[in-house]
Amino acid sequence: MTTQPQLTETQKSAIEEMVINRVNAMNNDAVLCEAIDNKVHSMEEHLKAYFQERFHFHSNKA
Repeated sequence: MTTQPQLTETQKSAIEEMVINRVNAMNNDAVLCEAIDNKVHSMEEHLKAYFQERFHFHSNKA
């Protein structure tokens, strides 16, 4: 099992902004959702995992 690198506060902040945009756009803007999903798809695995964790958190609040 490999240890995941720690995320910087800048990475966390950028991902948090993307998550909130993605949650807000879920039912409103398919183009924005697709752009965010494509960006997430190209991220390193530890960044994807953090995005998914935050997305799940915010999706449940929405």
